[in-house]
Amino acid sequence: MKQHACSYKKYTEFLVRAGIDSVSINSDATVFTRKLVASIEQRIMLKKALGQVKIDPDWNLPDPN
Repeated sequence: MKQHACSYKKYTEFLVRAGIDSVSINSDATVFTRKLVASIEQRIMLKKALGQVKIDPDWNLPDPN
């Protein structure tokens, strides 16, 4: 998992920002993934509270509000 940690983190962040509510992972990645998702969600909530949320038009996602 360490070899692909950077791309894994970016892909996980993309999925969380896209609004997924579940992911399938290997059992050995459970703790890491739970902590990663929690930190991404906290960052999103903080940026939203500070009015710093930016919607990337390339993602073609609905406005979260």
